[in-house]
Amino acid sequence: MNLQQLRYVITVAKFGTFREAARQLYMAQSSLSSSIKDLEEEYNIQIFARSKKGIEMTAEGARFLEFAEQIVGQADQLDNHYLSTTINTKLFSVSSQHYDFASEGFARLVSENKEEPYNFRFLETSTYEVLNNVYMASSEIGFVYLNEFNGKVMKKYLKEYDLHFDPLVEFQPHVFLRGDHPLAKQEKIAMEELKPYPVISFDQSKNSTLQLMEESIQVDPGAKRISASDRGTVLNLLAVTNGYLVGSGLLKSDAQDHIVVVPVDVDQKNTIGFIYSHQRRLSPIAKRYMEIVRELLG
Repeated sequence: MNLQQLRYVITVAKFGTFREAARQLYMAQSSLSSSIKDLEEEYNIQIFARSKKGIEMTAEGARFLEFAEQIVGQADQLDNHYLSTTINTKLFSVSSQHYDFASEGFARLVSENKEEPYNFRFLETSTYEVLNNVYMASSEIGFVYLNEFNGKVMKKYLKEYDLHFDPLVEFQPHVFLRGDHPLAKQEKIAMEELKPYPVISFDQSKNSTLQLMEESIQVDPGAKRISASDRGTVLNLLAVTNGYLVGSGLLKSDAQDHIVVVPVDVDQKNTIGFIYSHQRRLSPIAKRYMEIVRELLG
């Protein structure tokens, strides 16, 4: 077994097919399949069940994937710490669900630390990846939200990963709409009124459950769904369709002036918070970033 083989498994699990994984890795599909087959034979397990319909990860494969992600994550951290090409340069990384205020605060942090010996990285990603990145120390700080629906599952992850949830702000669910959307001028929107329109959502990883979705309310399961992984594409979709995005309603940058935000008429408490490891002391720059975000949200 070598690290490259573990990266192959992680990539196949992420993209769901050997063909797409091989394309992402710039290698022949046969070579990728053969390498993973060697790994399965070495450990006498089946990671992926193969059939004419495609591949599916086995239960043993899912467990193997957890180990692989931990090992690769730790190896990457060692490389970042000891093999940095810039002398005395540290990395400050944040992983977040798709929150406007989190990226705005990050930009302000970078702006006030131009002379500091730091590299900066901000990752907008799936809920599972936020949790995993902070757990694996790929990011020092993360952002997630808790409510009654997802609380049990999220708290299970927080406990298992030994992560602390530091409450930041409570919010009422809102929908993001284009300025001339038929519902844009309403003071509140009932869930029934959203049924005719497609829901736009942020794509989640294959490890996700309903409780790890970014939507703080459960939308109509029969609704047409349009998914994208990045905020730029989601904003473009909002601008050209009658779709809606469920979110916190917390907009702090000026880059989204063509979007309106309307509260949803539901009685539900949601709390966004920072997450960070109980095992690692927060760096001064992490504490400063948290101060900036709190100031930004007032």
